[in-house]
Amino acid sequence: MIDLSLRRLYFVTGKGGTGKTAVCVGLARALARRGRRVLILEVDAPRPNLPSYFGGESSYEPRVLAPRIEGANIDFFSALRSYVESVVPVKSIVRLILRNKVVRIFLTATPGARELVILSRIWEHSFDPRWDHILVDLPASGHAVALFRCPFLAQQTFDRGPLRERAQEIAERFTDPQVSALLFCALPGEMPINETLETREQIVRMGLPPVGGVFLNRYPDEQLTAGDEELLSVLASRPDELPGRVREVMEAGLEMRREQVIADQGLARLREIFGSDSTQSLPILPGTHVQVSDALSLMLSGGMQ
Repeated sequence: MIDLSLRRLYFVTGKGGTGKTAVCVGLARALARRGRRVLILEVDAPRPNLPSYFGGESSYEPRVLAPRIEGANIDFFSALRSYVESVVPVKSIVRLILRNKVVRIFLTATPGARELVILSRIWEHSFDPRWDHILVDLPASGHAVALFRCPFLAQQTFDRGPLRERAQEIAERFTDPQVSALLFCALPGEMPINETLETREQIVRMGLPPVGGVFLNRYPDEQLTAGDEELLSVLASRPDELPGRVREVMEAGLEMRREQVIADQGLARLREIFGSDSTQSLPILPGTHVQVSDALSLMLSGGMQ
């Protein structure tokens, strides 16, 4: 099991549909059971996912989701206000800046500026003593790479000034292996595994943030016994002689075996690159969002101190 209680800040990414939010919520519930105070952050999500798990409406400011769990959605324009307020202490001047169309166009068009403003808000939260852990539900892996590339773009774009200074502060904070780590969610299958490994390679080259581990979600945990395998081989050797119902059972068994082989191969590849201690499989779980996240929380809590 991956020990998920060591760091303060966890970023979670992966290909779309891999269960990132379910893992974030499951991890938050597991930490809360241990008495930890947790903040879950969504990143500029036009359709936030947290209400599906906790109900209520999404908000920029953290709101209570469950005992010891809070959540927020960091949208760009709200994060921009927070950033300007952190640089300019006079509120009347802040309002003038935010109303200035030239400033808004500059910040939205400058490479990396939008992402830097969002990361700046996460950076601010990372120092807040209200929470022991912060879980960031990132966009799909391609967007996540672009997000983490922005501090380097900002340092190349600006020779001096508050944006460059904040970019340096973000890079220092998020590259600290004692503070933050990046977790991946993957699914069995060659393409999802390939994308996970390619994204990991890009993140490692940037060094931001340190890679913490990977979850292979929806891992088929039903195994055929030796007797099942023997019977399946006999049936598959003479399919034309089988009654229709028996043939359907045989085909289902062959498909089950094929899926298990693909999953085992994917898990082996992930373990080879991430390491066995940083790779964890999660089974196929039926049920609602809440039921799945609750089940995941019980599994994830086994690796916590």
